[in-house]
Amino acid sequence: MNKYEKAHCVIINEGELRHELRNREGKLENLMLILAKNLKALNVVVTKGTDGAILYNTTKDIFVDCPAFASKIIDKVGSGDAMLALVSASLRAGYDERLSLLVGSLAAAQSVETIGNSKSVSKDLILRTIHHALK
Repeated sequence: MNKYEKAHCVIINEGELRHELRNREGKLENLMLILAKNLKALNVVVTKGTDGAILYNTTKDIFVDCPAFASKIIDKVGSGDAMLALVSASLRAGYDERLSLLVGSLAAAQSVETIGNSKSVSKDLILRTIHHALK
């Protein structure tokens, strides 16, 4: 695992995290702390399927939760990649952890609603969804 050391943003699903740390029943936040420490990562995101995602920022020592937004799940392939791309870019650009995780979760929701990577994530759809939620 040391080849990922000092990453700005690491994303992993809950099952992979539990397998990696050989811990089926521990509190998720505690496992995230262990992974963040082992990798010396700045941000760790764990996806939890239909239960959403959680982000831990080591500098601020905060956890941020976000629900899942997909209305129908067709194919999960590529959803973690979509989330990583938008969460990491948003964080690197200096956006708040909550907004970054929200944008990433909306991208992942778009991704699971199509087969494979047949459609790109739509910036316009993400912006419309955020705009609608803020009304």
